[in-house]
Amino acid sequence: MKGGICMEEQRNDFERPVNPKRRKRSKMQVFKETYLPVVIAGIALILIVIFIIGSIVRAVQKNGAEKEASIAAASSIAAEQALLDEQANSLLQEAEALAAGYDYQGAITLLNSFKGDLSKYTNLNDKILEYEGAMKNLVAWEDPSQIVNLSFQLLIADPARGFAHETYGSSINRNFITTVEFTKILQQLYNNGYILVDFDDFITTEQDADGNTIYKAQTLMLPKGKKPIMLTQTNVNYNYYLIDSDGDKVPDAKGGGFASKLLWDGNEFTCEMVDASGNTVTGAYDLVPILESFVKEHPGFSYKGAKATLALTGYNGLFGYRTHPSAANIFGETAYRQAIQDATAVANALKDHGYALACYTYENIPYGDYGVSQIKNDLNSWTNEVVPILGNLDMLVYAQLSDISTGGTYSGEKYEALKELGFRYYLGFCESNAPWFVRTNEYIRQGRIVVSGNS
Repeated sequence: MKGGICMEEQRNDFERPVNPKRRKRSKMQVFKETYLPVVIAGIALILIVIFIIGSIVRAVQKNGAEKEASIAAASSIAAEQALLDEQANSLLQEAEALAAGYDYQGAITLLNSFKGDLSKYTNLNDKILEYEGAMKNLVAWEDPSQIVNLSFQLLIADPARGFAHETYGSSINRNFITTVEFTKILQQLYNNGYILVDFDDFITTEQDADGNTIYKAQTLMLPKGKKPIMLTQTNVNYNYYLIDSDGDKVPDAKGGGFASKLLWDGNEFTCEMVDASGNTVTGAYDLVPILESFVKEHPGFSYKGAKATLALTGYNGLFGYRTHPSAANIFGETAYRQAIQDATAVANALKDHGYALACYTYENIPYGDYGVSQIKNDLNSWTNEVVPILGNLDMLVYAQLSDISTGGTYSGEKYEALKELGFRYYLGFCESNAPWFVRTNEYIRQGRIVVSGNS
């Protein structure tokens, strides 16, 4: 029994049915239990991937930026170095040009203006040492009275026409020299050790206690074996009578064989001339372009860029440009204004190229033979018509070999009239062809030796 009862009870337990009222899971429960963990895991994975990609992109961008910065820095350094190298080469060329004219101190100062580390440029340092050594070998020229000033008039470009000129042939032959002769003179001077200087090379100025300008001598330092010389050309106006045969104020084929105008094209000086066939041609037909070419070929002929003094009148215009007021009626107002503009440009270019400009009186008159009122009238015309073009000049070259005084010093009304206009340098005439020189605190006087067809 006991055994049977137990077996019955056991059987009833195994056969008990499942509770038919148990609830089914909702969709939300299914989503939370089944899908949500997968979504969360997916989102997390996506975020991780995004983070990893962002990190990679940022790293790449950072490396790129650093690379670009490195390249930019390297480019900047290379560009800066290139600029320094370019400046060094430019300074060397400029310094060599200065040294060729014996301006060693100017060349040294220029090289020392280099913006880079000078110690890294041995070529600059070597040149500085070279120029310092050259300066030590310069020799003092102590006597300015022995500085010769050779004076020329306009040069004859076409001697055949000049010497055969119906009216002025004999005068041209007697008083002028040819372009060929002038070129030979330059070569002879150069061969004999002469070197061009100007007044600034051996005269200096300073102010006294009252504010007056005092003129003092300064030592001229030249290379051993060199001798100073100065050049002057007078009447650089290309006056009508030398180039116009029929009186219409226009250069023609029957002129005296001279240039008719000095030209400046922004790069070089040339001259204009009407040839024997009536054609207008350009070339080296007078002193300035010939001297420019010679100095370019022989830079050692010019001390610190010195060239020549050009003395002008005003009654026929300047440098061949008809700047006299009467030209407005002859050639028209527009041409007259253009002539003033062109003459001004030529004057400025000449100053920039080492030429000194001087007054040769307005009317080409002998001041020594004229009264003070006549001189003042002449100077008044100069002031009104020429000074606006050339500027205020401090040098007077006496016309027609005339001087206001034959003594050693100046005084009186004539001198005061010249002084009032600002003249401080006076070029006279060497009667015996021997140079002379006078210096006072107020002015400088110098004789010039006239070179002509006869001398």
